[in-house]
Amino acid sequence: MEPFDLIWPTSDVPSHCISIYDGADAFLRDFAAAGPVHGTLFAAYWPQAEIFNGGLSQFFGNSTGVLAPEAVEAYKILGMPRLAAALQEAMDWFGTPYPRERGSRQVRLEEFAASHEIDPFDAMDDKIVEFIYEENSGLEAAALAYLRRQLI
Repeated sequence: MEPFDLIWPTSDVPSHCISIYDGADAFLRDFAAAGPVHGTLFAAYWPQAEIFNGGLSQFFGNSTGVLAPEAVEAYKILGMPRLAAALQEAMDWFGTPYPRERGSRQVRLEEFAASHEIDPFDAMDDKIVEFIYEENSGLEAAALAYLRRQLI
């Protein structure tokens, strides 16, 4: 099997053009212009990177949280419905509609932290990591298979 890092250069081209730092409107505009293959890989990559580094709280607390709805769709496209459902469940903690603006998510996380000693996503982090590694042979394999199908 090919190394996983061969996928992300394919996705890195639009990542220079997809802003996760300039708010929801800029992100949605850039994401739409990136195209479905690049967008799917881009959206699938960021939650994994953030969750592996600091859990769901880091993903949602950072600018990358803007793309959570697109990540849910990406995981469905990659054949990872349990991962998609788990991320959607975590997003639902913020209420409806999901707040794409980082400041809104940070306020909610800070309010929770002020009155609780645990991270709101402690129980979910392990489940999501398990799905990233195991569902549909793992995210790496699912993304490679998706990319191969798109290049045929």
